[in-house]
Amino acid sequence: MEPTRRVVAGLTGAAFFLVGVGATAVILNGGITGDGAGGTGGAGTTMPRPSSPIAGETRTVSVSLPQGSGTPGTPTPSLSFPPPASDSPFVSALPSQHTTGFVQVGANLVYYAVDGSIIPVQPVPGLGVQVKSGKANYYALYQNPYGLAVGAYAGEFKPLVSMGQADGSSAETGGIVLEGPVVAGLISDQLAAIQSDDDRWIVALPVDIRSTTNSVVQVTFDQFGLAGWSNAPRVLVRFTGSLPIAEAIPNNGGYHVLVEGLGPTAWQVIDPARLSLPSGSIDPAHSMNELLLYGEGTPSLHGTPIKRDISHDGKVPIGQPMLSAASDVSVSLVVNGSHADLGPDKILTVGGVPVFVASS
Repeated sequence: MEPTRRVVAGLTGAAFFLVGVGATAVILNGGITGDGAGGTGGAGTTMPRPSSPIAGETRTVSVSLPQGSGTPGTPTPSLSFPPPASDSPFVSALPSQHTTGFVQVGANLVYYAVDGSIIPVQPVPGLGVQVKSGKANYYALYQNPYGLAVGAYAGEFKPLVSMGQADGSSAETGGIVLEGPVVAGLISDQLAAIQSDDDRWIVALPVDIRSTTNSVVQVTFDQFGLAGWSNAPRVLVRFTGSLPIAEAIPNNGGYHVLVEGLGPTAWQVIDPARLSLPSGSIDPAHSMNELLLYGEGTPSLHGTPIKRDISHDGKVPIGQPMLSAASDVSVSLVVNGSHADLGPDKILTVGGVPVFVASS
């Protein structure tokens, strides 16, 4: 089934009504022993680290973005992260000689970076975490709320992820990549805590970053989404290589992949439920379906470039792989004149750590 209209006409077109967003969520393969590797290639921009951290000093690192990445006029983010205090229980428990990687410190699991900075592995309700083959894998605990079998693989913690903060800075938070049922449960919990109907939507980042290594994936926010217009707030996931893009909306109606081949919206993914919704206001019953996923470059499916529109009308599981992207991926809420604010408060997080959807 072909969609009845395009959502964006490209960089040279006037603003059009955008037709929504497909997508949601993540189903990973089970088993504590699973490595959790997903997709192909992919790495973010390598973040330089100071070699001699000074106790009590906050370090700010400018990040050079990949050429052609992002939108002209978008500022280059800085990463600010404090070193551990000398009396920190993490520091006192760590060996004086260490190697880069995950370290168990009492009941806590942390990632010890090359420069000595420490990134705590964020716990997820109902899940445990263990290190296997150098990866911090989540697994289901007894009576977890996600319907997972005890010990089933549930995701992975990726330490080299930075996210923009409300004050305009960028912090190295790490990132959590989770299986679809877990993401769906977390989304449900966070939506239930939102008071206003118009605000009852949340973005689980639909990029499966598990295959990235030794480089930083950047989650940033700006106003230059869609076809480069300065009135379309978006969250932007920056990386290099090719990464899987997964459905991230629990109650989706399927998905359409629209291939335009122009600018920031060279390709788009919309939820077909969006086609029947008004474009000028948020529908409280379908606000999640009104998210639009889009990106630059040429998308691919199973290694083959997508040169025409594809569609899937019908319920798909959260975590269903839809395509692979070779450049930055954006998400916007494309209703109410495309002016709906999208900042760190609208990203699905656990303890301030952004949640990514794994593709199955």
